[in-house]
Amino acid sequence: MNRRAIAVFSVVAALAFTGCSAPAGLKALNREATAEDKLPESVSLTGVDLNVEAGTARLLATFDDVKYFGAKSSTSGAVCLIAVPVGLPERWRAGCAAVATSEQIVTISGGDGTEAKLINDGVDANRPEYRGWTQVHENVLISKPSRY
Repeated sequence: MNRRAIAVFSVVAALAFTGCSAPAGLKALNREATAEDKLPESVSLTGVDLNVEAGTARLLATFDDVKYFGAKSSTSGAVCLIAVPVGLPERWRAGCAAVATSEQIVTISGGDGTEAKLINDGVDANRPEYRGWTQVHENVLISKPSRY
């Protein structure tokens, strides 16, 4: 093999490997923290399948008197969605999962049947599979139970 062929092969291989790598995380979690991003004291940062890195929570949206936070997990490559009702912070709920190459990261449910879904950057929430979901942030979809 000549040197030119080796150089071309190396560039192609490098591009192939970077194209297959897992996402680095959600862009929204990489911004500087503000006072709004502080989780209420009632929200525990550790628990079953919940290992939130202190200081990584970011307020993503507030919708129907619920604050939706994203946070990085201490589990490599995982992120969390935390829902905290305004005025009832002790009724918070959360879920964490790895940021994979799929669109959906984690879905959490509330006692009233409301669901919140954390999705990867760049997902088109107007596609048919997301019909019935309301996009409240680039990375957060909400589904409310039907009254009928």
